[in-house]
Amino acid sequence: MKIGIIGAISQETEVLKKIIHPYVEKIIANYKIYIGKFKKNDIFLIKSGVGKVSASIATMVLVNLCQIDIIINSGSAGSLNSKLKIGDIIIPEKTCYYDVDLTNFGYFQGQIPKYPKKFIINKKIYNFCKKNSYKYELKFTKGLIISGDSFIRENSRIKILKKIFPSAIAVEMESTAIAQVCYKFNTPLIVIKSISDASDNNATFNFKKNISIASCQLSEFVKIILENLINI
Repeated sequence: MKIGIIGAISQETEVLKKIIHPYVEKIIANYKIYIGKFKKNDIFLIKSGVGKVSASIATMVLVNLCQIDIIINSGSAGSLNSKLKIGDIIIPEKTCYYDVDLTNFGYFQGQIPKYPKKFIINKKIYNFCKKNSYKYELKFTKGLIISGDSFIRENSRIKILKKIFPSAIAVEMESTAIAQVCYKFNTPLIVIKSISDASDNNATFNFKKNISIASCQLSEFVKIILENLINI
């Protein structure tokens, strides 16, 4: 099996390199991709860069040029739920854009024409993660993650987003774009996020302070998933 892992920034990908070490570096479509093994699976790790377009391009590289079988999006997110703490893991059931509005044409908030209201994360992989999280005593929260091209860092923005998307538990900048590409090309996707901040007025400071904690939490979860993917 060929598995692609996408992280947006260096802090999110550096810890994952240890999982697939030794690896080789290849430049494909101007992206540096770290290719290694985990058990019998080939792992293709890519740093996409921040934002929806960067994430979409990186996903296309993995899906079309590397012929990936499964995509894992591993990264940090800002909480929209006061119960979530720094380092907590989220595996969303659904994801959508918060900065897309075509409601005047009859679409739902966050919906792209000719695409579903929300992108559903691959249920087979999701249920596998749920089952094995209990087995390995790894807790995660399920729910809706919303994506857009802004780093949310104001209490006032949280109130607006929660009003529009009351079921949203976290916000970030890449997962929905990755989900859209995976939907288009029928590629299974699992999204794994770890809380780095509370999306509030202190979000920038807390993100810088906690991104390493969030990334380490992610790497442990990703490793266990990779150890068991053969059972899906």
